[in-house]
Amino acid sequence: MGFRAMLEKRQKEAKTLVCVGLDPLGDKLPDCMRVGDDVAQNIRVWMTKIADATAPFASMFKPQRAHWEAIRGGEQALRELVTIIHEKHPGIPVFGDCKRGDIGRTQQQYRKAHLDLDGFNGMNFSPYMGRDCMSGLVDKKSPGRALVGLCYTSNPDAREVQDVKLADGRCYWEFIAERTLAWAKELGVVEDAGMVMAAAYELPPKGSGQVYAEHLRRCRQIVGNSLWFLIPGVGAQKGAVAETVRYAYAGPGSIAINSSSEIDFASSGADFAEAAAKKAMELRDAINLALPQTA
Repeated sequence: MGFRAMLEKRQKEAKTLVCVGLDPLGDKLPDCMRVGDDVAQNIRVWMTKIADATAPFASMFKPQRAHWEAIRGGEQALRELVTIIHEKHPGIPVFGDCKRGDIGRTQQQYRKAHLDLDGFNGMNFSPYMGRDCMSGLVDKKSPGRALVGLCYTSNPDAREVQDVKLADGRCYWEFIAERTLAWAKELGVVEDAGMVMAAAYELPPKGSGQVYAEHLRRCRQIVGNSLWFLIPGVGAQKGAVAETVRYAYAGPGSIAINSSSEIDFASSGADFAEAAAKKAMELRDAINLALPQTA
């Protein structure tokens, strides 16, 4: 089963569009999880407990790889975590957030590292170096993996680059959306390909009450439902859930809305797993409340 079919199946069965980010920080490790000297294993156990607790509300898991790479022994701990999730929660895909983007032969090595060795069901990439960034990740012997290009990201500084106007009046991110879809079709991977698209967000000044979601509406206009959206920016980043769903959702498997910090660091006490589950449940409920009544 390909990634998107797996995601759609999970979303229908569990009635959730939540993507749970598993992004540990060493200084956030609860005191109750500090056992012995093996920090990486302590973190792995911590994140495993969070994954287990949030699984009922998760349509996918998304470890951010840099958060593991920065820990001595973290890469091995991450691979152990991915293996555990596959064994305990086989219906939930695990997506590698690594944002790699390089020439074709280097992308091939990233593919082997993240999709083969890490065991991810999919990964994201930066499209800046062109078609190579996607084509190098394609493995015809292992179809069905999600390849997700950065398009319109949630960090405020992205607007300086992604909103640059081209000669024909399009924004640069709109051009990237078009090219990502074209590459996916050319490479025969459109069924599982996707894009990172930021959640709808409040326009400044803070408290204005004006929510911007035009990027989601416009991107759906460009790619239809051919590509699924991985959507960051809710939770700690305070993205607008209702507007995000309204303009991005196109049926089960069309979007996954991520939250990391707000779930992972919901509590630093012995109740950290329960607190994480509560946050994931609250996000699931907020998303479901915003879904069309026929969904």
